[in-house]
Order: sequence, then structure tokens, then C-alpha cells
Amino acid sequence: MDPELSKAYGCLLGVAIGDAMGAPTTFMTPEEIREKYGFVREFIEPPKDHPIHGGLKAGQVTDDTEMTLLLADSIIKCGGIKVECYVKHLLKWVEEKNILQTEYLGPSTRNALIKLLHGASIEEAGKFGTTNGAAMKISPIGIVDRRKPDKVIRDVYEVSLPTHGTNVAISAAAAVACAISVAFHEDVDIEKIVNAALYGAHEGAKLGFRYPAASVEKRILLALKLVEKTNSVKEICNTLYDYIGTGVAANESIPSAIAIVKVAGEDPLNAITLAVNCGGDSDTVASIVGAIVGAIHGAKAFPISLVNTVEEVNNLKLKEVAEKLLSIRDE
Repeated sequence: MDPELSKAYGCLLGVAIGDAMGAPTTFMTPEEIREKYGFVREFIEPPKDHPIHGGLKAGQVTDDTEMTLLLADSIIKCGGIKVECYVKHLLKWVEEKNILQTEYLGPSTRNALIKLLHGASIEEAGKFGTTNGAAMKISPIGIVDRRKPDKVIRDVYEVSLPTHGTNVAISAAAAVACAISVAFHEDVDIEKIVNAALYGAHEGAKLGFRYPAASVEKRILLALKLVEKTNSVKEICNTLYDYIGTGVAANESIPSAIAIVKVAGEDPLNAITLAVNCGGDSDTVASIVGAIVGAIHGAKAFPISLVNTVEEVNNLKLKEVAEKLLSIRDE
């Protein structure tokens, strides 16, 4: 497989595999996960009484993957990153699937969509969005703008604005997209990925509505220092959960995701399973980690059994999506 296609396909596979594997452990603490499951290493069915994911099959994805593919589809059909076109796609998806009547969406996305449906401007709708909803769907930007971190930041701002228009959410999304963009270099290593994430977080924080929140960039640095001192999976999960957070806030889950990539990114599946077992918003953290390590190592990073399951259960054709994203020449 062509190296660029392998990285783009691997990135999207990482999104879906991390999302599906993390769905059952979402909203659990690391301790609860250990008590109930021991250590999650494969697709399992979420508990029937799960507050969000009850009823999903083993290997079934959530809104993390759906929103990622919705953004990818809008980029492909619109011929590039065009915010007005993306919003039309987003609102059409919401109305066709009656999304607002479910518990599917995060708080920032839900609030922004309600405002958009009631006629709010793109700039106003996402003015107070501070959660990780922009970062969780942002991987198509990293693919289209591969090896162009400064263009990444501009495009992240564009697609974040309708739902997550704060500097903290844009900073987090730019960190993820820059890491993916840099992963397309042939000589990439984990240190370059981390530095790209820090650059994206720093530059992204200059954009959007100024919201009083802890710095994504500085929390990434803190998370990296904390995990340097850990000696086990249990300690990594407890440290990140207790001191950085793995919840829906953008300045929690993205710093934790980057720290997980740092300590486990040389082993892609290990990185995803580490994120899954840290709890909190684990489907999103694992999805983001999966996107980054998948872009670094390519599609070969993941066992074919997981690839086949996630694509068959969800009727996904991620390789085709990757090919189309790579064909985009957005100027």
C-alpha cells in the first residue's frame, strides 16, 4: 500500500477502533474498569444500562467516528475545507437522524446545533464551546493538510467555529490535527509528534473566543512530566485521571491523549488500550490516540481481526474515505 494511503487509512482506522473499544468504559473510573473488566484489550459490548452506549454491539462506533466521517464527507463533497458547506452537512445529518432527540452528542455540540437551527450565526453558535468535540472529529484536517501545520491551524479554526469556537477548544483540536499532519513525514518519531501537538496547542490558543480556562499547551507539558515518573499502566491511568483528567473538557482529555501517545505510541494497539482503561471520556481519548498512532504507523499497525470487525459491524469503507481525502487539494 502507498505509504501516504497507509497513514491516512491508519489514522481513520485508529479513530474507529479507539472509539469502539472505548465505548464500554466511558464514564467509568480506572478503578471501576479494573473491577469490572480487569483490562480491556478487545471489543466488548457496553453494559445494557450504560448511560450513553447501552445497546451498542461489540465493535460499534459512537459519535466520535460519525462526526469524523461527517467532516470528511463534507470536505470531499465540497472540494475542501469550507465552513458553510460543513455546517449544511452537519445540520442535514442532525435532522435526518433526529440526533437532538438522543443522548448522543456532547454538550457543546448540542448547544451549538440548537442555536444554528434557530438561526444563529456560525460565529455566535459555538462561542462558548469548550469540550473535546472539535478535537475528536478533526483528523480529516490533519490528512488533507499533511505536512502543513500552519494551514492545519487555520482550517481547524474554520471547522471548529460553528460548535467549538473558544480558544481552549481550538487549541486542543489544533494540537491533535498538527500531530496527525506531522505524522506524514517519513522520518517522524514520537518526539516530533509531541512537539507538533505543543505547537498546535500554542498557536490554536490565539484564535477564537477568549474563554477563561487552563492552557491546553501547559497541561500537555504537565501531563508529559507526570507520566515520565510512572512505572505501570495502572499508575499512568490513575495519574492522568486524577491530576490531568480524562473528561469531556478539551483541556483535560487532549493533554492526557498526548501523554498516552508519548508513553505508548511506539506500540499503537497498546496506546489505544491504555486510553480505553483510563476511563472518563474514554471513547474520545482512545479515538484521538488511535488517530495519531494510526497516522504514525499506518494501517498495518492494527490487527486485521479488529480492522475487519470495526468495518463490518459499522459498514465502514475507511480506505475509500482515506483515498478521497488524499485527493483533495485545498488552497
